Amino acid sequence: MTHDGGERLNALLRTRSAPADTTSLVELGRSATAGRVVLFAHPVGGSLLAYQPLVRRLADHRCLGLDATARAVVDAGPAGSIQELARRHVESFGEHGPRIDVVCGWSFGGALAWEIACLLAERGERPEVVLLDSTWAGRTVPVWTPAEALHGFVQDALQLGGEADGFTAGTPEEAAARLDMDPEVFAERLALFTRNRRLVCEWHPTPGDLDLVSVRAAESLTSDWRTVTTGRVDLHDLPGDHYGLLGDSGNVAVIERVLREHRTATVAAPAPGTVGPDEAVEPDEAVEPDEAALHTTLAKLVDTPHWRDLVIRARRMDPDAIAEAYRELGRRGLLAPDWPREFGGGGLPTRLAIELFEGFCSTGLPDLVHALTVQIVGNFVLKSGSERLKRELLPRLAGGEEFSTVLYSEPRAGSDLAALRTRAERRDGRYVLNGVKVFSIYSDISGSALVAARTGRDGHKYDGITLFVVDLAAPGVAVELVETVQRERMCRVRLRDVEVEDWRRVGEEGRGWALLDGALAIERTGIDHVVRAARWLRALHATVGRSPGLERLEGQVECATTLARAATEVFLRADVRAIDTAVAKLYTSETCQQVGHEVLRRWSTLGRTPGVDDLVHEELFSGLTESPGLTLSAGTSEMMLSTIAADLKEEYERRCLAVLHRFGGELVDTVLEVLGPLGAGVRVEPLFAHSPARRTALAETLAELGLDGVERPEEEGGLGLGLTVGCAIALGLGYLGYENAYRACRPDHGSAGAVDEDSHGGCAAPECRLRHAAHALGLGLGLFRTAWEHASAREQFDRKLVDFDALMFPLIRGYAELNALGTRLHELAEHVAEVDGEVLGRFELVAQDALVRVVRAAMQVLGAQGITEWSVASRFYMKCAESIGFLDRGSAAAVG
Repeated sequence: MTHDGGERLNALLRTRSAPADTTSLVELGRSATAGRVVLFAHPVGGSLLAYQPLVRRLADHRCLGLDATARAVVDAGPAGSIQELARRHVESFGEHGPRIDVVCGWSFGGALAWEIACLLAERGERPEVVLLDSTWAGRTVPVWTPAEALHGFVQDALQLGGEADGFTAGTPEEAAARLDMDPEVFAERLALFTRNRRLVCEWHPTPGDLDLVSVRAAESLTSDWRTVTTGRVDLHDLPGDHYGLLGDSGNVAVIERVLREHRTATVAAPAPGTVGPDEAVEPDEAVEPDEAALHTTLAKLVDTPHWRDLVIRARRMDPDAIAEAYRELGRRGLLAPDWPREFGGGGLPTRLAIELFEGFCSTGLPDLVHALTVQIVGNFVLKSGSERLKRELLPRLAGGEEFSTVLYSEPRAGSDLAALRTRAERRDGRYVLNGVKVFSIYSDISGSALVAARTGRDGHKYDGITLFVVDLAAPGVAVELVETVQRERMCRVRLRDVEVEDWRRVGEEGRGWALLDGALAIERTGIDHVVRAARWLRALHATVGRSPGLERLEGQVECATTLARAATEVFLRADVRAIDTAVAKLYTSETCQQVGHEVLRRWSTLGRTPGVDDLVHEELFSGLTESPGLTLSAGTSEMMLSTIAADLKEEYERRCLAVLHRFGGELVDTVLEVLGPLGAGVRVEPLFAHSPARRTALAETLAELGLDGVERPEEEGGLGLGLTVGCAIALGLGYLGYENAYRACRPDHGSAGAVDEDSHGGCAAPECRLRHAAHALGLGLGLFRTAWEHASAREQFDRKLVDFDALMFPLIRGYAELNALGTRLHELAEHVAEVDGEVLGRFELVAQDALVRVVRAAMQVLGAQGITEWSVASRFYMKCAESIGFLDRGSAAAVG
């Protein structure tokens, strides 16, 4: 042991924070004024050194330790048991001692921590308990000889210091010298070590009812605290041996998260008389989790070998593993934290629910279970179900105790819900259902299903559809597996005279289509697709490395993720419609499918790669087999294109402007209104030629409006409105088809000297690159609008061009891509300080790729008119070419 190590050890062993005859508590580190109070119980040798890595990480908590040699503990003579030692410590705290929030102990300290927690619980405090590789003998252990005790103490001290050289001491003096300890301190600690070892060898834990976390070293795994307490026990198995548990920084980080976690399960009420009337706490106030606590809880849960094993088994469709994983999530309040408390939720924002969903599904857990159970059926019932249905079903779904699925599709009907033939007839005050449903996912492990059935035939084809939540264990329900190439199994469900009570109906009779329209919107946010795509990409990177061919796909997944998160704003909205998420469904599902197709392209190599991690292989196989169905479920891509087309036919201009309005609202309208006539009034021959005169006129008008300083800080005479507003101006100029006359580039960004007016001199600053991307996006939207106007007015073969799906679908797909780019650009502009060059380079690759497709589709719609010298379309075409070229140069620099 080094001299510094010895000095630190001696200092710690002699630490006192109060007179020895008053308390056995000592401060570890600087006392925090905020955060929780964590009490560390000393290990067998009495030293608190082992906890220092944890204490340093908990600077915002008040960390206390137990002084093993305090007079208040030892004056009565050696303790006869760990229970007696714990009682002496607790009595030394006094009536005015700090309220302990967490009791933690490693090895012998875990035994002491448990007994202290039981005593504190008797006083009504009920602290959280975290035990680190703590166990008990359960058998008679021989008493050590003095030589064995000396050797054991030395080895314990060396291993605590990270050393294990097999040193054998012949005398206490040799041992003290080896450990660089004062002889007096050494003798005191050796006696303490010997007594405490005897106590722990004879110890049997006191039965209790406290919740605890048991962190075990993978090479120990001997303790099972579930046999001691009737409370909740969370197990965390970490790599390493007994001494390495606290010597590994990764393990320490996990234990830190455990210690920071706030309890999320229901806390039992204190025993009568243990809490005074002024100290009473309402149950909801005592157990309400906050957002940070739930994130910490999730991180703790998934960062274990056991969770990894559950995920691998779940991916192989082991129903027990799927059920256990979701029960663990539900028990911690992670499945539906945004639902009302009376229905099993926590009353927190829906945004948090989506973040947690992304978190646990990013580990590889099958995501459709949650998407079907919580996001679709659960939210549907929450919005439109009867009170009884909510009370009986939702807490079970939120707790992970039951799964649910949807039964819409039927043989020969497919995605056309208007062709439903399943009937629901009134008989004796109940509904009786008969029919067959197909292509249903997870019906074999679900307890209930949302079923669409006909209760009438009059009126419009979508009239007369009614929705029910059916118990899949009810008489008359038969579930048959349908084998497919993917692991996620489809089912055929036969309903034969299935009786359903009135309270299981969702919404009004015959009005199910309007509800289904909203349900489909929720189903089509695409959040499940982007989680899968990200996992598949990680698996590809794990096998082929950072292949340049994956850069564009990675950027596209980032765009899709931003779009999907934005689409989740529709949850629980009363007026949600299928059109609200059609763009998200189209873009996210096709993006995810493209990642799967990359796996397909490489499968002959990937499938035979030796030594591939089990979970990585499962992801690759998932990408291969699941990607074909991604653009089919919840509405095919063709359905999404048709839905978007119908919407654009009525309000194409407003939909285009909506992308711009995300950045500036009324500012965009002002830019278009003022600059539109100005730019068009400058004669240029040909029209699409570069025009310094037009650029000058536009720049002067922006200055007159005060828009040349929108990003400049107020103290420098600007408006201080930020980059998103600057992007709004650039978008507007592009939408009009003009040069980007908005200049916010500062000399300190570089590229001083020769300046190309259109490219901002190729400035590499993220702000300049994003402004240019905004201008290019505006050009793409402007060209799209021009093509749509032409298709709406031009007739061919007695039909308007806009009605030819084969011609318009590529253009509509381009519109969806522009939407995704706009959403992602806005996010990058709002957080530009956090954007690195690689992220920006990937975005530029995606933008370039999308613009090429939009230009190609638009020019195909415009036909010969689009390539004439004087057409507005040709102006857009040439300026898009200039912008795409700039993006290409920027991306090459960013990734090369």
